[in-house]
Amino acid sequence: MNTPQAYPKAFSHIGITVPDIDAAVQFYTEVMGWYLVMAPSTVTEETDTAIGQMCLDVFGPGWGHFQIAHLATSDSIGIELFEVV
Repeated sequence: MNTPQAYPKAFSHIGITVPDIDAAVQFYTEVMGWYLVMAPSTVTEETDTAIGQMCLDVFGPGWGHFQIAHLATSDSIGIELFEVV
């Protein structure tokens, strides 16, 4: 009987929660060689933007705000860094 092999799955990006987004961006760009696509910015709990509304839909009311930055690897895997503040 043959056991099915697990094959690597393709994916477009991952999210990583970090305690200090500026230190994480510095580490991942300088040590890992990843590219900074979008510098850290603040996402706040509001309904005026698509990202604000999406986060309200996902987290519910009362989540407040967080910092987010986007990076990419040399083989085009996207990395989202999150710092919950």
